[in-house]
Amino acid sequence: MKSLRPFLSTLLLLICFSNFAQTPEQQEMMVKAERMRDSIMNTPEMKAMMKQANELEKKQKSNVKTSPIPKAIKTEDKYWKNTLVSIHNNKLTNWNLGAADLVFNYSYDSRNDKLNSVKVGTIKADGTIALNPTSKVPDLKPLSNFKNSNVFFDIHDPASYQFTNEATGFKLNSYVLVYQNNQKIGVLTIGNSEKVTLNLLTSGDLYYGDEGYMLSWAYVEKDCAIKANEHWKGDLSNTGTPLIVETNVVYDLSFKTGWNLVKTEVIGKYEFPNAPEEDRSRYKKHKHTVVPSIPVEATYYFRKSLQY
Repeated sequence: MKSLRPFLSTLLLLICFSNFAQTPEQQEMMVKAERMRDSIMNTPEMKAMMKQANELEKKQKSNVKTSPIPKAIKTEDKYWKNTLVSIHNNKLTNWNLGAADLVFNYSYDSRNDKLNSVKVGTIKADGTIALNPTSKVPDLKPLSNFKNSNVFFDIHDPASYQFTNEATGFKLNSYVLVYQNNQKIGVLTIGNSEKVTLNLLTSGDLYYGDEGYMLSWAYVEKDCAIKANEHWKGDLSNTGTPLIVETNVVYDLSFKTGWNLVKTEVIGKYEFPNAPEEDRSRYKKHKHTVVPSIPVEATYYFRKSLQY
């Protein structure tokens, strides 16, 4: 390849002069040069050289490094903001707030601007939780009022409810408040999912499809029951763009006089990965049942008041 370079250079120089005025002798020389060029370019050796040069050029282009696409920065996880949890027991990890009371609120005292409540347990200085509600709740609404005050907002047709002993007094909370020195410092929920235990407390997130369960406390004056089994299809969008889903909501609640535990399960999930955060998922089924006690594997979630 090196031996051809001087010759090719001379040949190219001669061809370049073809653009200027030429004598007959020069023209004849140029014709011979062009023929020689064509002859050389069509030889197997020259074709191999050209192929090698093209492959080298492609290889050099493929080795050019491009800047990687920057990854999106993960925003703060709202489900863990200001949150402490227990791990396989009833003790909050890293609790350092001292002893606190757990209270169940049942009404609002507008005259004194405070919540009326009864004590249902404690958090010890080391974070150990003791829940043992025994006090009576003095101010209750009729059970039938639940169709207008359901905190889960998952029954769309009030006619779906069936009540037994509907006039009896009733109150349900899906959380207990945490108090120190008569001041609320946070909220305690129980379940098996940090998402479910916050979604079901947040008005804009009630319809999310994150699966798991949460426990609620209910107090009733007398034995009573709430039954419902609604199959519904409609729009559950939070953003205005229609989000049509089919849901099934079951209430199978038979209460005994006094304190009861309600387990709310989110079962099945519709996912909408291209939708805005507010419409990222929807539940397929909610199932509400009464359970005899807090499940052994349940997790306690304490969220500081700053979050609310």
